Amino acid sequence: MKQQSTRKPFGLLLRAFLWSVLVVSVSSCRQELKKTTAEEFRMEVSGEAQGTTWTMVYYDLQGRNFKPQVDSILKEIDRSVSTYLKGSVIDRWNHSDSGTFVDPLFVELLKISWSVYNSTSGAFDPTVMPLVKYWGFGPEKYEQPDLVEAEAIDSLRGLLCFDRLRLRRNQRSFKLESLIHDTLSTDSFFLSKPFPQAQLDFNAVGQGWSVDKVVEFLDAKGIKVYFLELGGEIRAGQPKPDGSLWRFGVDKPIEDLEERELQAIVALRNKGLATSGNYRKFYMKEGVRYAHTIDPATGYPVKHNLLSATVVSDEAAIADAYATAFLVMGQDSTLSFIEEKSYLNNYVYLISSENGVFTTEVSPEIEALIEEN
Repeated sequence: MKQQSTRKPFGLLLRAFLWSVLVVSVSSCRQELKKTTAEEFRMEVSGEAQGTTWTMVYYDLQGRNFKPQVDSILKEIDRSVSTYLKGSVIDRWNHSDSGTFVDPLFVELLKISWSVYNSTSGAFDPTVMPLVKYWGFGPEKYEQPDLVEAEAIDSLRGLLCFDRLRLRRNQRSFKLESLIHDTLSTDSFFLSKPFPQAQLDFNAVGQGWSVDKVVEFLDAKGIKVYFLELGGEIRAGQPKPDGSLWRFGVDKPIEDLEERELQAIVALRNKGLATSGNYRKFYMKEGVRYAHTIDPATGYPVKHNLLSATVVSDEAAIADAYATAFLVMGQDSTLSFIEEKSYLNNYVYLISSENGVFTTEVSPEIEALIEEN
């Protein structure tokens, strides 16, 4: 007797196959559709670098964790321009007799620093390092002078030489100004110094610039909605998915480290922000208050009523450097500066103290972004 075949007809097999493909496809789609709101694509990472902490919030459809890359970027920066890292490029330069070779990161920071040095007539000067150390605010923190000697300060002021530094390559010498006019690429050079005691300190611009370097990485990865904070220096990208701007507090300039009060809130979009203040970094000696901001013109810590300068700019490095320069210049000179050089497009918020009462000055460009408490 002929046996009946147990094989299924081809049509049935084809339908079974297509059904299985459909089931797998639907299952896969369901896995991809698990995230249904923008907040579910929100990523937050943080870490430690440059003697402080950093935090980054960003929105990424791919859910990528960028912490390892950010840590790597910040470590590379430290190896170049950290005065606290023994053996860094800047450490080797500071301890050299005539200079050393410097890397492209170092040269890039030189370019930014020269721009601010030039526009502020030297109020921002990275070669102020010997004076910073003399007053006890360098890497060897709080080793204040037993006796302030005018002759010693005048001697240290003689070491201010940012406009005398030279970049050398292929037996040619260039002024730092050549970097601004783009006649030189930001490449490796030998950076010479006019005398062995000259030293550089990029701490007044370095953290803001570090934030900018991380943002360059985010841009390369297609991340547009973000904020990044490193040691108080900030960059914010496009508004959050709900359309709201990134909001950051400006501290009330009070000395108590345990008590933090906000003086104002700033809303940002595609901007960098930095605040420089003298209300916490200072020491008292024999009834005299010494602030950590040193005026290159006098060699002494600044003495004026401007306690805090907040600057908003396209780049955090520029905001960082100008905030320092304005703290050197004081309120009146800063207001004259931003009125005269309006082309710089700096958004400035100043807090001063008059007889124990806080007063504020706000540039017109930032008024719409500020909410005062």
